[in-house]
Amino acid sequence: MNSVKHPASDVFGKLPVLTHVASKAAMQDLPTLTEIVDETVSHASLSAREKQQLLRQLEKHIESLFSQKLAQKLEQLQRQTVKQAISELKAELPELLRVTLNAHLDSRK
Repeated sequence: MNSVKHPASDVFGKLPVLTHVASKAAMQDLPTLTEIVDETVSHASLSAREKQQLLRQLEKHIESLFSQKLAQKLEQLQRQTVKQAISELKAELPELLRVTLNAHLDSRK
Protein backbone atom coordinates (compact mmCIF):
# COMPACT_ATOMS: atom_id res chain seq x y z
CA MET A 1 0.00 0.00 0.00
CA ASN A 2 1.32 3.42 -0.87
CA SER A 3 0.78 6.38 1.37
CA VAL A 4 1.45 10.06 1.00
CA LYS A 5 2.01 12.25 4.06
CA HIS A 6 0.49 15.69 4.42
CA PRO A 7 2.65 18.67 5.34
CA ALA A 8 3.24 19.03 9.09
CA SER A 9 1.34 22.32 9.14
CA ASP A 10 -1.87 20.51 8.26
CA VAL A 11 -4.12 19.30 11.09
CA PHE A 12 -3.89 15.77 9.71
CA GLY A 13 -0.16 16.02 9.06
CA LYS A 14 0.71 12.81 10.84
CA LEU A 15 -1.95 10.64 9.18
CA PRO A 16 -1.08 8.73 5.99
CA VAL A 17 -3.39 9.02 2.98
CA LEU A 18 -4.28 5.79 1.20
CA THR A 19 -3.85 6.00 -2.55
CA HIS A 20 -5.33 2.64 -3.60
CA VAL A 21 -7.33 -0.32 -2.27
CA ALA A 22 -5.47 -3.53 -1.52
CA SER A 23 -6.18 -6.51 -3.76
CA LYS A 24 -8.13 -9.53 -2.52
CA ALA A 25 -4.94 -11.60 -2.58
CA ALA A 26 -3.24 -9.10 -0.28
CA MET A 27 -6.26 -9.14 2.03
CA GLN A 28 -6.03 -12.92 2.38
CA ASP A 29 -2.44 -12.64 3.57
CA LEU A 30 -3.47 -10.50 6.55
CA PRO A 31 -3.91 -12.30 9.89
CA THR A 32 -7.36 -12.55 11.42
CA LEU A 33 -8.17 -10.99 14.76
CA THR A 34 -8.31 -14.40 16.47
CA GLU A 35 -4.84 -15.23 15.19
CA ILE A 36 -3.50 -11.98 16.60
CA VAL A 37 -5.21 -12.60 19.95
CA ASP A 38 -3.93 -16.18 20.10
CA GLU A 39 -0.37 -14.97 19.53
CA THR A 40 -0.74 -12.27 22.17
CA VAL A 41 -2.17 -14.66 24.74
CA SER A 42 0.47 -17.30 24.16
CA HIS A 43 3.27 -14.75 24.67
CA ALA A 44 1.77 -13.28 27.81
CA SER A 45 2.51 -15.73 30.62
CA LEU A 46 1.31 -14.47 33.98
CA SER A 47 2.35 -15.72 37.36
CA ALA A 48 -0.26 -17.21 39.69
CA ARG A 49 -0.07 -14.09 41.84
CA GLU A 50 -0.70 -11.81 38.85
CA LYS A 51 -3.61 -13.99 37.76
CA GLN A 52 -5.13 -13.80 41.25
CA GLN A 53 -4.68 -10.04 41.32
CA LEU A 54 -6.33 -9.67 37.92
CA LEU A 55 -9.12 -11.97 39.00
CA ARG A 56 -9.76 -9.88 42.14
CA GLN A 57 -9.78 -6.70 40.05
CA LEU A 58 -12.23 -8.27 37.60
CA GLU A 59 -14.48 -9.46 40.44
CA LYS A 60 -14.48 -5.98 42.00
CA HIS A 61 -15.28 -4.40 38.65
CA ILE A 62 -18.13 -6.83 37.97
CA GLU A 63 -19.47 -6.33 41.50
CA SER A 64 -19.35 -2.57 41.03
CA LEU A 65 -21.20 -2.76 37.72
CA PHE A 66 -23.78 -5.14 39.18
CA SER A 67 -24.34 -2.89 42.19
CA GLN A 68 -24.72 0.16 39.97
CA LYS A 69 -27.26 -1.57 37.70
CA LEU A 70 -29.12 -2.95 40.69
CA ALA A 71 -29.30 0.49 42.33
CA GLN A 72 -30.63 2.01 39.10
CA LYS A 73 -33.29 -0.69 38.79
CA LEU A 74 -34.24 -0.34 42.45
CA GLU A 75 -34.63 3.42 42.10
CA GLN A 76 -36.77 2.95 38.99
CA LEU A 77 -39.02 0.44 40.79
CA GLN A 78 -39.32 2.71 43.83
CA ARG A 79 -40.41 5.60 41.61
CA GLN A 80 -42.98 3.37 39.89
CA THR A 81 -44.30 2.15 43.24
CA VAL A 82 -44.66 5.67 44.63
CA LYS A 83 -46.36 6.85 41.43
CA GLN A 84 -48.78 3.92 41.56
CA ALA A 85 -49.53 4.49 45.26
CA ILE A 86 -50.26 8.18 44.61
CA SER A 87 -52.55 7.27 41.71
CA GLU A 88 -54.44 4.79 43.85
CA LEU A 89 -54.78 7.32 46.68
CA LYS A 90 -56.10 9.94 44.27
CA ALA A 91 -58.64 7.45 42.96
CA GLU A 92 -59.81 6.46 46.46
CA LEU A 93 -59.60 9.91 48.07
CA PRO A 94 -63.09 11.16 47.10
CA GLU A 95 -64.73 8.06 48.59
CA LEU A 96 -62.59 8.27 51.75
CA LEU A 97 -63.50 11.94 52.18
CA ARG A 98 -67.19 11.16 51.64
CA VAL A 99 -67.13 8.36 54.25
CA THR A 100 -65.24 10.57 56.72
CA LEU A 101 -67.58 13.50 56.21
CA ASN A 102 -70.66 11.29 56.62
CA ALA A 103 -69.21 9.74 59.78
CA HIS A 104 -68.50 13.22 61.16
CA LEU A 105 -72.02 14.44 60.33
CA ASP A 106 -73.57 11.32 61.88
CA SER A 107 -71.57 11.84 65.08
CA ARG A 108 -72.94 15.40 65.41
CA LYS A 109 -76.55 14.19 65.46
